Amino acid sequence: MIAIHATLKYFFNIASQKNDNMNKTFTLIATLFCAAAIKTSAQLVTISATHQLPAIGDTIRYVDANTFGFNQNGTGPVTNTLWDNALLMNAGTNYLFFYDDPATITGNGVDSFPGATLARGESGATGYFYYQNTANDINRIGWYSSASNYGVYNAGTYATEFHFPMTAGQTVNSTYSGRYAPFGLGEDSCTLESGSLAINADQQGTLILPTGTFNNVLRIHALETFHIKIYMMGVPVIDYLVSDDYYYWFHDTIKQPLLTYGITTIDGTAQTPVLRYQPISGTTGISQIAAPSEITITPNPSSGKFLLSNISSTNALLEVVNTLGQKVNFQQTNKEQSVEVDLSNLPKGVYFIKVTDGRTSTTHKVIVEF
Repeated sequence: MIAIHATLKYFFNIASQKNDNMNKTFTLIATLFCAAAIKTSAQLVTISATHQLPAIGDTIRYVDANTFGFNQNGTGPVTNTLWDNALLMNAGTNYLFFYDDPATITGNGVDSFPGATLARGESGATGYFYYQNTANDINRIGWYSSASNYGVYNAGTYATEFHFPMTAGQTVNSTYSGRYAPFGLGEDSCTLESGSLAINADQQGTLILPTGTFNNVLRIHALETFHIKIYMMGVPVIDYLVSDDYYYWFHDTIKQPLLTYGITTIDGTAQTPVLRYQPISGTTGISQIAAPSEITITPNPSSGKFLLSNISSTNALLEVVNTLGQKVNFQQTNKEQSVEVDLSNLPKGVYFIKVTDGRTSTTHKVIVEF
């Protein structure tokens, strides 16, 4: 601002001395003001709730990537950043995030989360994260991994993982506390204390992935910290500080983050970084969202045989993976409309059928029961 005032003063002095240059001076001043206005009026990206809030039955697929050469900050100004990650190397691991109705879950600590409206599972991991979502917020109220590893937040407290709509420059804060397994009462207990989560939409721009280019992307920086304290006779004897420093890249028409990068630190010791992205085809400036899949699977659950209907292509590829991300079945359709997938030779449990039908790919969760 000081530089602009100095420039204006200089030009007005010249204009007062040389009337014949006045027109040129005012033209240049107008040009300076226009340039400044354009620079400070960049259109801010907003991610709405329309396509972001997960629903029961959703499955989101990610692939793990190697962090070599990755730069989460990109290049360029914060309002027009370029994150060029076209050369990300697939590390070979698929992650599937699936969302279930807590009312249909047995075990997995579900009784400790009576207010949960949604549960998120992850391939390769046991248990669930539990949520009590609203029309605009994804609120985590705890997790259950095993009888010796679960956290239940106190009533009325939660970690707001994401809030929508979210606009560049916006920050949302939440705090929580609770108990950590397996103790939570009395003088000998293990507690979750001073939990805080700050999410900040700090950059916007263009994201390039190995699968394509995505314009109008909003980056959200999430910084979460909490203490795990162990008490004996009412006195804290152990205090672990846990910190999660994560970045998420969102596009308004694609559900959940396109790209995720973060590091968890426990008492100053950094854990293995997480870097994964959705293998979705990108566009160059055209907003897109895949049309809802019309493929139906019946019966589900079943004893192992599933009928997939409404497949439009005669050359659709079907891949089946287990919760560890391991491929356990593969076949190609040879007729339209329907095909049977036989998993009766596999152990009972949850599996995911990925249907690649032309240029569209959808993933469906199935359950094998006996």
